[in-house]
Amino acid sequence: MVKIINLLKLIYINIKYMSLQNMMNSLNVLYEKHKEDPEVLSKMEEYMNKQFPHALELYVDRINRKQNLEKQSKLYIDKFLNNPDKQYFYIQQKLSGLFVFYNGENYALINEDMIWHILLSDISTKEQLIPWKHKIKNLTIKQIKEKPLTSSIPESSTIQYVIQHLTPLLFRSKSEAKYFLTLLGDNILKKPSDITYFTRIESKDFLVCLQDHIQCLLGSYCTPITSIKFKYYNQDFKVCRILSFNDSVKIRSCWDGFLKTHILDLIAVACHYSNQFQNANNYITDHCQNSDAIHAINYLSTFSNESLVNKFTENWLEPSAESGEIKWVEMYYLWKSFIISECKFPIMPVNTKQLKNVLGKKINYNESLDLYSKVTSSKLTYVKTFQHFWEQTITEGVDEFEISELWSLYLNWMRAKDTKVSRINEEKMHFLIEHFAGSPITEKYITGIKCNLWDKQTEIEDIINQLKVDYNFCQEEDISIFKLYKDYCKKILETPSKRTVSKKYFEKYISKIIPSEYIKDNQLLKEYWTEF
Repeated sequence: MVKIINLLKLIYINIKYMSLQNMMNSLNVLYEKHKEDPEVLSKMEEYMNKQFPHALELYVDRINRKQNLEKQSKLYIDKFLNNPDKQYFYIQQKLSGLFVFYNGENYALINEDMIWHILLSDISTKEQLIPWKHKIKNLTIKQIKEKPLTSSIPESSTIQYVIQHLTPLLFRSKSEAKYFLTLLGDNILKKPSDITYFTRIESKDFLVCLQDHIQCLLGSYCTPITSIKFKYYNQDFKVCRILSFNDSVKIRSCWDGFLKTHILDLIAVACHYSNQFQNANNYITDHCQNSDAIHAINYLSTFSNESLVNKFTENWLEPSAESGEIKWVEMYYLWKSFIISECKFPIMPVNTKQLKNVLGKKINYNESLDLYSKVTSSKLTYVKTFQHFWEQTITEGVDEFEISELWSLYLNWMRAKDTKVSRINEEKMHFLIEHFAGSPITEKYITGIKCNLWDKQTEIEDIINQLKVDYNFCQEEDISIFKLYKDYCKKILETPSKRTVSKKYFEKYISKIIPSEYIKDNQLLKEYWTEF
């Protein structure tokens, strides 16, 4: 009997694969085998008429139930994964991975355990899915892991949020911000390109910080700024593009907080643009409608070495009589000014050797004197004036000046001499000092010089000596260096110059002229006024 039941089970299990004839053949085999045993035949008949139909019905119910669970599970998973207000993505890293949640506004990291909790809690409210809740959870997690963040499609509100944080803070127009995001996406997605993007060196801190944040999420193999360069190395102009960052890129506080809190948004938007426009070059060629942005980005690619130098000589130089001459150092200054102020290029696209060779074919050049003859430039007038100022007032020394201080001294010097040349701004003063003076500039400070128009250190010492007399009569307590600085500021107004050094300079110099034993916790001890 056990053998018959096992055989029937085998028939039962394989029933959907058997034809009616096969089943009848199987029964005939059994019948022939046991036809001489009425008891067995009676049991077979009983099983076929009573037990087998019931077992088959249970099996069919189980199949239907399974199919229904599979259908409901698929519908549930599809609905869960395609909810626009609750989207989940995955970032595959070398040893592990990160899950990302998107609520339709911002992207954020989420713990896998949290996704489990959300899934199991929700499935538990759906009675028909409870038997498969762990299976559904595992299938859902598996499918999330097949959805990379770089393939997500952010909502318009997210895109605009990112664009508005880049424009006009870092870029002049939305078109330039979109272009930057698209090329960033190209690099993240490792799309092949022979284009080099040049930008100003002041943006390096921002770009390196941006890369660090992206690599923390996507891995060190991701190089989002690999195609962005800060120096020119003889690349073909035709494959060169310009990224024009605003001055605020130099101020870390303008962008640091945004990168820390919204780097996932930025990555998602960058990759979305790269996927939408195919690549940055395609965006600027076929999709951008801003003619000014197109011109600025592509401007360098419209030149060759020779045509760029031709433009320079035509616009910035004039033929002169026999006495007209421009020294090479002045010519190179004019060239740099032309590249920066007129062309708006962040790099010098022609090296000095090439520039000298091309200019030498157009203008008389005296190699021994290193100057060009029979040529002049109206743009050199203020340069000559600056050179006279520097030669007459600045020498080597142990003092330091801010560029703004030298600029103010320069303007007063011009007034005193009644110079009729156009005034320069602080930025151009920086440029002139950097090019002609050869003095080291650290941030906004020029060190290793002294100026005969303002002896800052002697002036501070004189006022400290005056204050020492004043304090000796009435000061009974320690005095803060900050109060000392405020008193210095009052005293300086009684001097002819009325020029005040910065608080930072004052504190730095005080520590040099007052012995350290009289300074404690930014306080000047009272003993200094009576004992020193």
